[in-house]
Amino acid sequence: MKKIVVIIISLLPLMAVAQSHHDTVRLRQVVVTATQHATTRSEAPTAVGVVDSKQMEAVSAVNLGQALNFSTGLRVENTCQNCGANEVRINGLGQAYSQILIDSRPVNSALAGVYLLDQLPTALIDRIEVLRGGGSALYGSNAIAGVVNVITREPYNNSASVSNTTHLIGGQSWDYSNSFNASVVSDDRRAGIAVFGHNRHREPYDRNGDGYSEIGLLKGYMVGFRGYLRTSDFSKLNLEYHNIHDYRRGGDRFDLPSPMAHISEGGEHDIHCANLKWDWLPASGLRHASLFASMQHVDRQSYYGERDDSEPFGTAYGYTQDFTLNYGALYSRHFDTLWFMPAELTFGAEYTIDRLHDHTFGSPDTMNQNVGILSAYLQNEWKNHNWSILIGARMDKHTMINAPVFSPRLNLRYAPSDHLTFRAGYASGFRAPQVYDEDLHVGAVNGELYKITNAPDLRMERSHSLNGSADICFHLGSLEGDLLVEGFYTRIDDAFVNELLFEDTTSGYMHYERRNADGAEVMGLNVEMTVSPIESMRLQLGGTWQRSLYTGQGKEWDEGQFERRMERVPDLYGYLTGIYTPVKRLQLTATGTFTGPMLVYHNVATATGTEVQKVTTDPFFDLSLKAAYSIPFGESTELEISVGIQNLFDSYQRDLDSGPERDATYIYGPSLPRTLLFGAKLSI
Repeated sequence: MKKIVVIIISLLPLMAVAQSHHDTVRLRQVVVTATQHATTRSEAPTAVGVVDSKQMEAVSAVNLGQALNFSTGLRVENTCQNCGANEVRINGLGQAYSQILIDSRPVNSALAGVYLLDQLPTALIDRIEVLRGGGSALYGSNAIAGVVNVITREPYNNSASVSNTTHLIGGQSWDYSNSFNASVVSDDRRAGIAVFGHNRHREPYDRNGDGYSEIGLLKGYMVGFRGYLRTSDFSKLNLEYHNIHDYRRGGDRFDLPSPMAHISEGGEHDIHCANLKWDWLPASGLRHASLFASMQHVDRQSYYGERDDSEPFGTAYGYTQDFTLNYGALYSRHFDTLWFMPAELTFGAEYTIDRLHDHTFGSPDTMNQNVGILSAYLQNEWKNHNWSILIGARMDKHTMINAPVFSPRLNLRYAPSDHLTFRAGYASGFRAPQVYDEDLHVGAVNGELYKITNAPDLRMERSHSLNGSADICFHLGSLEGDLLVEGFYTRIDDAFVNELLFEDTTSGYMHYERRNADGAEVMGLNVEMTVSPIESMRLQLGGTWQRSLYTGQGKEWDEGQFERRMERVPDLYGYLTGIYTPVKRLQLTATGTFTGPMLVYHNVATATGTEVQKVTTDPFFDLSLKAAYSIPFGESTELEISVGIQNLFDSYQRDLDSGPERDATYIYGPSLPRTLLFGAKLSI
């Protein structure tokens, strides 16, 4: 360690200021997720990852999940062959421990999160900010592993574009995505509006020829807008709205209605989401106040069922409605000096409600989940060019927890020079009990009539997270770069587990009770490097080494059998992107993801029932190549044509289950086989 420090210090005189003229490594990007107010990435008290619109276009991402594949510490994977549910894991913890925000607001419920990564198109997104580690002090329940903040497109100038991205999956199934964006800004820039839309049609893909899909049918569209109006010289009103309509289905017999298939899983979603925010910022710039309200309504008609040839049709229909509302106020005050240093004081309060009604026909139960969370938070950040000291806390009163929950936060940043930054932090978080979550969805996609109730003495999960990082920015001749090394540790106490209370073997109905177990520990190291050897080339790679373990005797994966390792968490994973512009209008892109071996469970159908097997998967490396060329028409119109190939080496799962008795959740590795890509974008 001493040798490493000596080497770093010896290099410092050779390093120019990291914020060079071109800022190719994008350290001057403005982010809001770290502190709830705008700051640059380089001066944020905690490391914030950013995936912007240029990166999303370079990797041909058509939805949120595809974009998150190229963010350090994150993994996105398909968890069901039939319904196509996707899950994001941050620092090794599942999606239930992460908070996905829309414009910094927590309106995505457990129901909305099941397919959100697939449903939210990049046509809506301006950038994605990722905060790794405990974020409950800012964002409340479930922000234990981290936060993904989706920032929607804002009108900056008068422009318009229309685009198409076409994939040929595995040489047999077409996937068409079409998008448009347009924005208009008034001459005095007091008002502006951006409109966006997207539609997608994906054919089902059957890898092993058994008649059952590995990638399901998908039809959907999204329309929306974001606008602003300056209500005075010192205030601004923002309004964003989008509607997503999504139909998906996996299984077999796609030429017939779902009740006539042997296996059919999926459904139809209609999602309305709106965000309203009023900001007041006086001329002095020392104060800032916000009033905000966000809502989301999900209407889902589902079918998760199986039918044998003796039945005329299946009856496994379900209907779910979910309404989420979040509203509140925030105030911040800048002090030129507060005791010993310039400071930014921020405090606010908000209230969140979630009303869910779920009914599955054929099940004896109807689920109603009504949750209310009253929250208040306070933080102060002392900050100058070299130091940041942030102390904050949040208090949440959750209707499913008896006592208020206190979540503290502490972050330190020390920058001895313009090109070296050290950060350290601690955060406490919690996950509240709830009846509907991903466990219930997993049961549904396995064709089970599945009920979960909470034990009378169920306690919330509690987390404690530590992180520390060193960020080295360098500029050696024409080479500019940034290296981030970050260590993390999270301990979870009283982890939730589901234990079987009752099973009716005739109907397949099962009743589980959610109880507390010992807990879990996750620790590891994230490494991220961005290098620009010349202005026309940018290389980025990120990698994670980690260990994710249950404490105590571990998780019971079969009767009397326990395992300490967490499932679906490789010890090593990462990504790389390379973008090269050899001439002005030609861009060449290479991207790749690596997934190391991991533990998965395989439910194998036998003559006497189901046998659970432990499987350690093979490693995967998924390499994609793309070329894009721009053709100008006049001064302001441009047509970009792109071609590419994704998963060049066809690195895909080899031991897929087959037939109607297959385990649909036994799927892992890259989400696409070898796929051809064709694209066109017209910009004005």
